Amino acid sequence: MLPERPWETEPLLRYVAGVCFCLSLGALCGSALLPRDAADTLEGKFFFLVINAIVLHGGVLLLTGKFLRDHGVGWCAGFGWRRETLLRSLALGALAVLLALPAALTLQGLVQRGMAAAHEQLVANDVKGVDLQPEAQQLVRTLQQTETTEQRAFFALVAIVLAPLVEEILFRGILYPAIKQRGYPRTALWGTALVFALMHANTATFLPLAFFALVLTWLYERTGNLLAPMFTHSLFNAANFLALIYRAELEKLLPA
Repeated sequence: MLPERPWETEPLLRYVAGVCFCLSLGALCGSALLPRDAADTLEGKFFFLVINAIVLHGGVLLLTGKFLRDHGVGWCAGFGWRRETLLRSLALGALAVLLALPAALTLQGLVQRGMAAAHEQLVANDVKGVDLQPEAQQLVRTLQQTETTEQRAFFALVAIVLAPLVEEILFRGILYPAIKQRGYPRTALWGTALVFALMHANTATFLPLAFFALVLTWLYERTGNLLAPMFTHSLFNAANFLALIYRAELEKLLPA
C-alpha cells in the first residue's frame, strides 16, 4: 500500500498551473525562435523538440523542487527513494516491462488494424472529412527522419532519461497520490492513466499507453518507491527507441 503523501491543495494547484504554463511556454518559444519557413524541415522539427524538452522537463523539475520545499520534504522522502527497497523495486520494474511491453504492442496492433479497417470502410462509403488512418506520433516521425548521431543521442536522452523521470514524478509521484488521498482512488487511478495517454496526442497509442500507465501505478503502489515505475518506463521507452532506430533490420528478421 502506498503511504499517504502530504500534498496540500494550494501548492498542488500552483504546481499543476506551472506545468501547464511550461507546456505552453515551450510551444511559444519554439514558434517565436524558429523561422516560419523552417518549421516543416527536419532541422526545424528537431530544434522545436530541443526547445520543448528544455522548457518542459527543466521547468517541471524546478517546479517539483519548489513543490517539495513547500511541503518540507526532500526528493527521497517525497517519492520513496529508499536504498533498502532499491533492488526489489528495480527487479519488479524489469519484470513488469517484460510483461507490459508485449501486451501494449499487441493492443496497439489491434487498435491500428481497427482504425485501418474503419478508414477503408469510410472510403468505400465515400465519407468525407473523417480520417482514421493510423499515424505515428510527430516525435516518432521526426526520430525516423534523423540521420546524425548527435540528434539520435538527444532523442535517446529525452526518451529514456528525461521523459520517464518527469512523467513519473508528475503523474505517479504527485497527481495520483494527491487525488487518491482526497478520497477518490478510482478517479486517481483511471484519471491519471487517461491524461497520461492523452498527453501523447496519438489515437493509435491511446489505449496501449493508458494500459501502461495502469501498470506503472500498480508498481508504485506495490513498492512505494517511484524508482520502480521510472525504471519500467525507461526500459519501455528504450525498447521502442531501439525498435525505431533498427526498424529496417528488425523487419528483415521478423517480416510479420
